[in-house]
Amino acid sequence: MPAADEVVSIALVELTVCSSFREAGLSEEHVQRLVALGGHWPPVLVNRADGSVIDGAHRVEAARHLGLDRLEAWYFDGGAEEAFVEFVRRNVHQGLPLTLSERKRAAEHVLMTYPEWSDRRIAELCAISPKTVGRLRPKSSGRPTEGILQLDARSRIGRDNKWRPVHSASVRSRVAEAIKQYPGASLRSVAKSVGVSPETVRIVRMNLGTTSVLEPPPPAPSPPQCSSWNEDLALVSSDHGAEFVAWFDRTTVTKEECWRFADSVPLSRIYEIADEARRRSEVWQQLAASLDTRWGKRK
Repeated sequence: MPAADEVVSIALVELTVCSSFREAGLSEEHVQRLVALGGHWPPVLVNRADGSVIDGAHRVEAARHLGLDRLEAWYFDGGAEEAFVEFVRRNVHQGLPLTLSERKRAAEHVLMTYPEWSDRRIAELCAISPKTVGRLRPKSSGRPTEGILQLDARSRIGRDNKWRPVHSASVRSRVAEAIKQYPGASLRSVAKSVGVSPETVRIVRMNLGTTSVLEPPPPAPSPPQCSSWNEDLALVSSDHGAEFVAWFDRTTVTKEECWRFADSVPLSRIYEIADEARRRSEVWQQLAASLDTRWGKRK
């Protein structure tokens, strides 16, 4: 059985194109643009279970115009709702991007299916603002699953698949009260008594200006770099090297800076900044992986 990331060749007669989510249906103009490419397109995404096309309806139609018998494809394993999320993820920015109206409608659909997802998570998926998702949420009644709606009123699942309180002020006040009542308690014991993570307790404790002898000190800050990348002649002399070096130097972040500014983030924005820090970390990891891949191709 082919893996999900393995490209396979599928006969067009085996593919099923369901009714389009797009308000105007298939775009003949976009189909003609694909026809002009003569079949040089990315693989379509197909549900392994029933052969339905999740992403690539326009490519399938273009293939029929060209008289092709087969298409390259990836298989998708998952249910209908997971397939819809994947369709939205793939079509908010690339190919023929969904319109604003379609993205809002997609957000409403996701809210109906996953009411426990946070506004920010759905906003990122549908390429709209979290405030827009918040306005759309009351219109969606939510799915009738036992217990989930009551839980959703207190907390939601963020982009990292972790539950987060919707109204964090009450949670912080309970943590602060527990810290004041048991000032010598460890992070874990306070976290367990309140039902939050030790990291949340640490942050609240820092903002209260109290520390515990049971807490290990923060790691020593790393020393600043002794020299600028401007001194690397191999970098500076390459195509666009000076531009890259200027950007690379400008984006340098040290542990010392992170620790210095950690306390400056207000409690009401901690989760947002933490999510953004993780997103930036992922981007840097992708850059590192891309560079490793380039080096590997030289061998």
